[in-house]
Formats: sequence, structure tokens, C-alpha cells
Amino acid sequence: MGSPSARLKTRESLRSWVESGLEFLYRPGSVSVVDAPSEQVAAPIAATTPAGNGQPVRPTPPVSRQEPAAARPRPTVTPIAPPPDFHGPWAGFLKSAKTSPKVVLTYMELGLDLGGQSDPRRRDVLKNLQAHLRWPAGTITFWPCSALQDNTLQPDSGMFWKGWDLWRTPTIACFGEEALRVILPDADPAMSTHMLEHVIVYVLPPLARLTTMLPHEQQLAVDVLTKIRL
Repeated sequence: MGSPSARLKTRESLRSWVESGLEFLYRPGSVSVVDAPSEQVAAPIAATTPAGNGQPVRPTPPVSRQEPAAARPRPTVTPIAPPPDFHGPWAGFLKSAKTSPKVVLTYMELGLDLGGQSDPRRRDVLKNLQAHLRWPAGTITFWPCSALQDNTLQPDSGMFWKGWDLWRTPTIACFGEEALRVILPDADPAMSTHMLEHVIVYVLPPLARLTTMLPHEQQLAVDVLTKIRL
């Protein structure tokens, strides 16, 4: 419509508009409109009613199936074996010992008590003394200075100190001079306390004597142990 020759083809109903300066006309449908992309919304699932039944049937929701998780391997717990130097009955003594004691307790007959020939009188004395001391659980470990060999109680100073070296407790409670001669052969039996480089040894009455005392007398006999700072 912009050229002069185009006016010859102009409809009579539009000629007045063209002569007034109209150059372009809008024709519906000639321009396509591109809609912006929209998010797809899932249509709701309608309830259905089966024939012959007035109750609506709710759709079964989808069931998500999860693959079973692979079973995690459980950590294997390996029991701690005694060192190779601890053989025979000493390996059994070590299994019953505490792991982090503060005091090593020993007496001559302890090898019998831990070796299956315990005396209930000694056991009662030790229970009374532990109740008197009121030390936390695990403070004391019982470590013999002798063991049964061929049905005979054999002293063994070397095995006693090998055991002590595992814990290096600052205190040893030794009941009886006989046990003292095993662990400290050169010690003066008249002294009740022996201070070594890394440990203090307290000498107490033998268990055989304590079993003849009353409970309060037993406690008084070991009262020096109550002054120990753990």
C-alpha cells in the first residue's frame, strides 16, 4: 500500500483512509503468538465407581520399592592374648587382672586362690578390707607372687615383676613377710614401707593372721592404705 500503484487496488470502503495517510492494516490471525513455556501440572486422579457399587474406589497410591541396603560388615573383636612370656597359670592370672589398676595387691596364697583352691576365709577378709577402703572399682588388681607347679606353690619373683611392669602401679600392697621375701628378697622385714624408684611397697599382716581377727581389727591392721592418694 505504500507505493502509488498500490492505491489502484484499494477497496472503495478503505480509500478515504488511505488518502488520509493510512499505510498498514492489522489482519487478525496473521501474527502467531508464542506462549511462554509453563510448568506441567499433573491432573488429579479422580475416584472411580465400579459398576453395581455406589461406593467410590480410591486409587491405590504408587508404592515405592527400595532396594535393601547392603549389610555393613560388623567389626570383629579379637580377644587380647597374653604376652608370650606369660605361660601356664600366669596367662590365666593375667586374663582376670584389671586393665588400668592403681594398686597391685599380692600375698603368698593368692596363687592358690586364683588357681582354683580358694579359701572362703581369705575371701571374706579381702571383701571386708575393700569395703573399708572404699576405693573405686578397678583400683585394685590381684597379682600373685607364686603359682601352682606340680601341685606345689612355687614362688616366682620374675613373673610378679613382669606383671607389675604391664601396669606400673605406684603402689603395691604386700600381705605377709613371706610374700615380701619373694618380691623384694633384700628388703628389711622390720620395715612396713619400702620406697623404690617407681613404686612404694606397703607391708601388711599376712592373710593367715587377718583371718583370726574381728572385722574391725582387720580394718585397723590395713589402715595405712587409707592414706594413699590415688
